[in-house]
Amino acid sequence: MTDRYIDNDETQTYGPRLRDNLRRMFTEAGPVTAFMGWCADQLDARTETMRDALAAQRSAGSTRTTTAEDKLPAVQDARGELKTLSLHLAAKKSDQHEDWNGDPALFFPNGIAAIGKGARAVHVALGVAHTALRNDAAVPERAKWLKRLDAQCAAVAPFVGATDDASHSHRAALSEQSAEKRSWLRTYRGVALVLEGVLTLQGREGEYTAAVPHLTAPGGRKKTDGTPNAPVRPSQAPIA
Repeated sequence: MTDRYIDNDETQTYGPRLRDNLRRMFTEAGPVTAFMGWCADQLDARTETMRDALAAQRSAGSTRTTTAEDKLPAVQDARGELKTLSLHLAAKKSDQHEDWNGDPALFFPNGIAAIGKGARAVHVALGVAHTALRNDAAVPERAKWLKRLDAQCAAVAPFVGATDDASHSHRAALSEQSAEKRSWLRTYRGVALVLEGVLTLQGREGEYTAAVPHLTAPGGRKKTDGTPNAPVRPSQAPIA
């Protein structure tokens, strides 16, 4: 048999449906109804916690995207400045009238094309070029280029911290969501197993498949063991 993987958003559909089915199917006063009500409450609590984790992840993802969009102009300008510097150095290196025998590779160890497009990568490249300029007093127009790189470093620096903060928040939200998903799955499948046992004891086995939402979802069942559309038992589904 195969399990239909329940994605994060589906938890917000399957959890409430199973909870509602439990409360609808057990209404007669007694210990069974009280116990199944408790199971419904446990599932409801896990679903709500998962909902909060989903909201946190979406918020962090939105902040990360906004940060990336906001940083582009400054980072592109800085990367363009580095490219202009590389062309300047190459021109002076090949000009027989210029007395400069420096090595452009000290400014761009892996070449200009190898510099990444993110804020941190460009900021690091600016630092390397700036250090090389400080160490080579013979670079033509050195003072002008030191000032230009200083200005670009100052413009890009704030985006490095903002990007790191946004990425950290996004990773933290994803980690929290993963933990909450595992807890939700344990509760959902545990409740489904309890429901199967109770219905079996009451001689109501035929109600089980329709009561557990993922068993009737499209793609959730397959022909197996000679029985068309045999449902997956929750006990056979791995906890993702």
